[in-house]
Amino acid sequence: MQWISPLLVATLLVSLGALTACGSVAPSEELLELEQRLQDPEAQKLRDIPNAARFFDEARQYRRVSQEAREDRNESRSREYAILGNLRYRTALAIYEQFERIEELNAINAEIERINPEVREVTQARNELARELRELEQDIQQAVRERQQRRHAALESDDNGFEAAGGEDDAASAELLEEANEKIAEAQQLRDQALEHGADQYDRTRGLFERAETQLETGRDLLDDGPSGARTASRQLGFAIQLFSEAHELAVPIHEQMQPENRIASIREDAAANYSSRFTEDETNGVRIILARLFVAGEEDYRRETGPMLDALATIVREYSEFSVRIEGYTQSGGGSTANLTLSQNRAHNVQRDLVEAGVDESRIETEGIGQSNIRFPDRPDNNDRVEVILLHDGR
Repeated sequence: MQWISPLLVATLLVSLGALTACGSVAPSEELLELEQRLQDPEAQKLRDIPNAARFFDEARQYRRVSQEAREDRNESRSREYAILGNLRYRTALAIYEQFERIEELNAINAEIERINPEVREVTQARNELARELRELEQDIQQAVRERQQRRHAALESDDNGFEAAGGEDDAASAELLEEANEKIAEAQQLRDQALEHGADQYDRTRGLFERAETQLETGRDLLDDGPSGARTASRQLGFAIQLFSEAHELAVPIHEQMQPENRIASIREDAAANYSSRFTEDETNGVRIILARLFVAGEEDYRRETGPMLDALATIVREYSEFSVRIEGYTQSGGGSTANLTLSQNRAHNVQRDLVEAGVDESRIETEGIGQSNIRFPDRPDNNDRVEVILLHDGR
């Protein structure tokens, strides 16, 4: 047997180990996240929805090319492909969730039709109410004309105006006035309850509330004529009571949903669905959304793949219009603190500009450049080319 030098064996082993280590780079955080999402058994349900299936398949394709780039030791390209894959997966998931909501809504509507045959009767009752309101408007116009005639007659005669116009029995007149005044009190109480729950603010209830206000004011005006206008006023006030009551009932669940703590929880859920919970943080009376790796390093221009991130942000900010918006710009640590402060301000302004162009009221937004003073991702420098968007409620 030929003798082999131990030194030669050791050299070969070291070389083999170096070649093995150099074969590929460790998978990026984004690639690991994409792998975890696609391997989740729940992900297979996305294939059943045509539009979602397309984005799901694209996510798988991006995983494949990301893995190939990693094997070629192109870490930057591998991360970019993984980010695009995660965005495609989130889009597929959003489409699936929207499909589920539509299915649930259809099921609920079908169930309502099945268990609530009174729906058509309610519609008919509302139509009847509208007809009665039109007739009442005619009665009001007639009452106004009669009031003008009585006032004209009172100027020409020394007789008592109410005696000349009415001739009603004093006891009956007093009873009508008392009934109308009771209805005013009831309508006012229902009005206060509706206002307490914001019925004058919400789209679904504002019209009802304003109609009720008109009926109440008209009823009060008719009572200025004394007993002669009490009968018509009583009918008018009855409609006001019905409308205030309906507006209040509709406003109660909306008002509960619009409470600050519930709205903040909804923002948190929407932000986590679009950016993951790792990039969503609680704030006092609000939520902080971290848009990491948004900009090209050292520049104020966006990276190519960041369009969906900005679109999702605009949707959230528009949806929660009662929240103020604070945009903080950040940079990596290299390049000088003064230059980075200016760069971070420009980055924040760019995001503000895009939100305004997407329909957000500019008066809601304030910006600040933080520069390099808060390095959130010390092990992932590119992630620090970011903005952080804080949605804040005033707490009232």
